Amino acid sequence: MIAARPDQPGTTTRGDASMRKLLAGAATTMIAFAGLTFAAPAQAATSDTTSVQAINCHAKESVRIRKSKSTGSASLGLFPKGAGAECGGASEGGTFTACGYTDGFFWIAINYQGVKGYVALYCITRP
Repeated sequence: MIAARPDQPGTTTRGDASMRKLLAGAATTMIAFAGLTFAAPAQAATSDTTSVQAINCHAKESVRIRKSKSTGSASLGLFPKGAGAECGGASEGGTFTACGYTDGFFWIAINYQGVKGYVALYCITRP
């Protein structure tokens, strides 16, 4: 019987196993770190702060600007059809029926003439 040499394919030594564990741990750490790096913007987008990023948008129809992402929240003003404003990112909120959509739940942060709040996402267009 011929003993397998440690450097032949399909065989491992204790050093090889340790190196694989070390590399697997390093890869897992890198993936976890990358996940944390990319998770931060998503968390910021779902907060209730009105973060506006100077992206131009226009109203498809006249729609109320709300204090929070809910049709039950206070109306801060009207975003009239065809008007332009600065819009931020979209995030989930309460459901709405507006601009041809039923059971919509995505809202967008908006700054229209100094009035900062939220409008239903489906009621705006971007150039």
